[in-house]
Amino acid sequence: MEAQISAVCQFCETSREINWRCLNCDLFLCRICNSRIHSKIMSSAEHKIIHLDQCGTEETVNNMRKLDLKQMKCKTHPDKTCFVFCKNCNQPICSSCILNIHQNHTFCEIDDVYEEKLADIENLKVEIKSNIALMTNEETLLQEYELKGKKHHMEIRTLILNREEEIKQEIARKSKDVSDELVSEWHNTEQSINSDIELCLKTKSDLLKRKDNIYQTLRSHDPRLVFDEGLTDVKQLHQPMFCKRASLFQFFPKTIEAKGLLGDLIEKPIIENITVYPIDMKCISCINHCEAEKVLICNNSEDILKKEDLNYDRFQTLKTLQDIRVMDISQTKDGHAILCVGDDLKILTKTGQLKTFLHLDFVTLCVHVNNENELFVGALVKDPDRWRRELGIVLVLDEQGNTTCAFDKRKIVNDSDNYYIPGYYDDSFDEDEEVDMFDYPSRVLNTKKDDILIIDSSNLSTFAGKVVLLNRLGDIVQEYNGCRCENCNDFNFCPFDIAETHSNLFLVSDIGKHSIHVLGATLKILTCSFVDDVGIDKPLSLCTDAAGKLWIGCDMSADDDEEPKIYCITFN
Repeated sequence: MEAQISAVCQFCETSREINWRCLNCDLFLCRICNSRIHSKIMSSAEHKIIHLDQCGTEETVNNMRKLDLKQMKCKTHPDKTCFVFCKNCNQPICSSCILNIHQNHTFCEIDDVYEEKLADIENLKVEIKSNIALMTNEETLLQEYELKGKKHHMEIRTLILNREEEIKQEIARKSKDVSDELVSEWHNTEQSINSDIELCLKTKSDLLKRKDNIYQTLRSHDPRLVFDEGLTDVKQLHQPMFCKRASLFQFFPKTIEAKGLLGDLIEKPIIENITVYPIDMKCISCINHCEAEKVLICNNSEDILKKEDLNYDRFQTLKTLQDIRVMDISQTKDGHAILCVGDDLKILTKTGQLKTFLHLDFVTLCVHVNNENELFVGALVKDPDRWRRELGIVLVLDEQGNTTCAFDKRKIVNDSDNYYIPGYYDDSFDEDEEVDMFDYPSRVLNTKKDDILIIDSSNLSTFAGKVVLLNRLGDIVQEYNGCRCENCNDFNFCPFDIAETHSNLFLVSDIGKHSIHVLGATLKILTCSFVDDVGIDKPLSLCTDAAGKLWIGCDMSADDDEEPKIYCITFN
């Protein structure tokens, strides 16, 4: 209550039953004075009378402000009352202000501006209240994340410390094994040396005795002693059979690569949201995001290509091309689609026109366009020098279609001990040779770090194969041949499609296990069952859009009852 209630009625000054207050007069009234006296005063007809229970409420405060508005003094002329509002200066003014300062300005009723500003303040109050609720909710979520993060941090730290202890124990075991081996070998060597020392001492003793006998013979006048001396036995004593020891054992410490020895901290992608779009194509062998919710999809076993707008209750087909076998699709910077069709790279423009971009002398299998509009093409070419009819090749083309680089063979280096190349070993070669680098490069991707990631299929009936990571020089940086965990023992690794996330992780669809593998930058496995627990069955084709969302096309051709779908995954 803003004003202290009077002890008695301020009209009659006798009654203590104060129930009313006149906001205009700023007087406390009893019931009788309010009804019989104050109400009969002519000037009080428009006065605002409130019950004492209403004092201090927001409505009462607003009413009092409106009354004070009528008496609001001018800041420039304190003896004057403001009665209009200057829109040019955005302030209430008095009559003197109009004559002196605000000539030719635009004015409006002060009551109207007051109501507008009061409404704005009310809206601001509602917005602030909503933001406070939002911040309270965010605070709660952040506190939960902090607790979860702290728990997760401790769990990871425990794993790191346990791994450190395992490595220490493994090193200690290995050190003991090597030390025991050294002790055993030295024991054998020492025994052999001691045996030879004993033999050497015995031989020396025998020789000394024979020496004395020879001296006696030479000093003697008896010729018979000369004939009796055994010269053959003496020669044998000069040639004892000692063990040959060219050198002792040496210890060659191995270089320890600290990086990766303990493990790596890698941010595993967390699924935040999954959007499901029904579609009428049972097997989506290739998917490419165009814009918004528009995608290009194809089924190369049925020779059909479609452009779909998924932003409908079902979907809307924008374009269909029949009798065209598209092996792969990629997007140029200006929004056109590059298609692998037989011996050609074709362009499907944004307006739907299909044109041949480049005719090649080999069968195109896959294509990828990077941010500089370079084209990376996987293909099969004829191999005239070998018994195989075809070999896999990866080409790099500029945007005019000129070949700037090609990867098709790699060397087997003979270093006299073995024949080694990263990812390849064969001891049947007698000299430096070249071997085919790829069998069937079915997907290619230029990574954000400017390496080249390739899916190479070695068995076209099962799609069994591997993932190969090359640098720009064509050197094999790493290969991934599938997960070796217990859950993958019964499945061949059959990589079909690849995509890269914004955090430089590689996603590989595996049609052998019907799952998606998540690989680190050096093809280290993070998980081999990325979508198994979120209801995505039989993922086949993959692509990521500019926002980092993952689009998945599935293969439902073997299940007549299952409705085909496209999934869009948003990562946290």
